[in-house]
Amino acid sequence: MTNGSNDFGVTLPQINFLSRVLDSHKSVESVERKKDIQFDITTRQGNNLRLVCVNEYTCGLAKVLEVLETFPGTNIIYVGGAWNGYTMEAKEYCIKSSIGLFNSSEIIGALFREDYWRYHKRDKEGKPLYSTRSS
Repeated sequence: MTNGSNDFGVTLPQINFLSRVLDSHKSVESVERKKDIQFDITTRQGNNLRLVCVNEYTCGLAKVLEVLETFPGTNIIYVGGAWNGYTMEAKEYCIKSSIGLFNSSEIIGALFREDYWRYHKRDKEGKPLYSTRSS
């Protein structure tokens, strides 16, 4: 474990926040932090997941591909706080690739599901709500 020194510019407070979320999540059996921003998670459902923490106001496909190349085996990309989001292009790519792409308002619900990559909030009519932003 290191102290917030990484090539992605993720600060220690951001990493610590995510660490606390994962440590207290009812669906997380165990979590181990590696390479500063990588979290290897075992869920109570038996999923072994690799989550990578970035801090992107708008996470685009280029950042998704950079994370996947830098951290092989990544299952979830956490983009940061509730004010952070992603492009629809990045989200669609991740859904098709069975990779979760979430901000802090989405990650908690996603970890309860077997098909975590498909998790999304819903509006009053039941339509998907994503934390998308234009690129």
